[in-house]
Amino acid sequence: MVIAVLCCGNLHAQAVPDAGRFLPAPPTETSVEYIKDYLQYAWGKTMRGTEIGAQARTDFNASATYYLDTFSKAINVSLNATETPYIAELFEYCMEYGNKSIQQAKSSFAFFRRPYVRFDEVSLIPEMEDVYANESSYPSREALMGWMYALLLSEICPEKQDTILKTGYRFGDASMVSGYHWDSDVQAGRLLASALMVRLHDHTGVNAMINSAKAEYAKVSGTAYVSPGLTQDTNQYFTNDQLPDAVKYLPAPPDTVSALGTTDMNKFIEGKAIRPTDEGQIAIDDVNNELDYFLKIYSNAFGRTLSATATPETYKLCESMYTLGDGATLSCKNYYKRSRPFKQLNEATAYPPAENIEKNTGSYPSGDASTGWMYALVLSELNPDAEESLLARAYQYGSGRVITGYHWQTDVEAGRLVGSAVYARLHNSDEFLKQFERAKKELAGTLGVRSVSADVKDADTYTLGGVKVAGEPTQKGVYIQGDKKVIR
Repeated sequence: MVIAVLCCGNLHAQAVPDAGRFLPAPPTETSVEYIKDYLQYAWGKTMRGTEIGAQARTDFNASATYYLDTFSKAINVSLNATETPYIAELFEYCMEYGNKSIQQAKSSFAFFRRPYVRFDEVSLIPEMEDVYANESSYPSREALMGWMYALLLSEICPEKQDTILKTGYRFGDASMVSGYHWDSDVQAGRLLASALMVRLHDHTGVNAMINSAKAEYAKVSGTAYVSPGLTQDTNQYFTNDQLPDAVKYLPAPPDTVSALGTTDMNKFIEGKAIRPTDEGQIAIDDVNNELDYFLKIYSNAFGRTLSATATPETYKLCESMYTLGDGATLSCKNYYKRSRPFKQLNEATAYPPAENIEKNTGSYPSGDASTGWMYALVLSELNPDAEESLLARAYQYGSGRVITGYHWQTDVEAGRLVGSAVYARLHNSDEFLKQFERAKKELAGTLGVRSVSADVKDADTYTLGGVKVAGEPTQKGVYIQGDKKVIR
């Protein structure tokens, strides 16, 4: 265990992702998102006298020990420092970087008042109001921690993945019920958690801790996990049945007459107004969901052309997970059979040729948003320098589904979470991990290092070993500034 800590010792503050580079800013009071925030705040208040409210009070501002205990109940295996020390150490270590990610994000966005402060109302936890009144609410710490631990633990005990993900999801809702966070805080917190997972996987020490945790869980639970081989028919890393089942961990899609259904409708109307713009044209182009198109649109952010000829090992990696992002949404699509916006409203999309293909398939969650987010996470693990740019493009890709009229906003939000769940699941495939290493070797030494941009030029500078440099570096070389590698 000491070895694991020493291996991870250079995971300094600059290693956490900067949410300001790939997530939208908190919503303005004239936006549809702010209306959604208010309606979800109102919903949360109605839950305070219920079991959900009692759970929300307990879940607020939890410690690593509390998360261990909560997930213990979900998987029916005792997780604690005595019986599962490797898992406990992993939880403690990752909480530190979860907190750093939240602080980094808060410094990147304008101050966002918490709901109970905005409306001068009493929260679910009055004794903590003075502590948090002057701290920005965006993103939600509880949402980040809950989803981060769910992704980590679903790697450690994949046979319990659905229950684990459902438990992790609940922490975000709890932060809304408490009155300390908005819906937009929660959405951002969960996505930031998936971005942080990429950075954690980029460090050999953390990967060693995860492997130790997997072995420890197998021993205490008596579970022997066997990685599946590539599927015979489609050459994918998993069958759809082996993927997380979104029906079991995501909430039902909103009804058309509900508050969330109303904001979905408003986002659809807003999207139609965007169609004649440059942003709208990008969304129309993004209706293409072929593998080659994904690699084409991610190449610029990645820093190198990605294709079957230019990067065959990377292409093979992506080819064997092509169906998984959409496949992990199919159980939910088939269960709820939610109508797509253009079908329900009997209106044309921004790209009519695809309507006949899509009109009879479920809308919730978005398989394209899931696939786009999944690919961006995997490519970010191959090239962490490009993570924020890749995720920003993936976020735009998902939003385009709303603009074109093929999906509701809540479909896209759910799809991104499915994509992050699949990303975690991929780390349980020996075939994926072996091909990932081949792709990494293929790309070694060929990726461009970006120059210092205006928004990080005043940030502290570190050596690659994590040592802060006083003033300007005196020797030429590669350093860390802001959260990017830069040439000096």
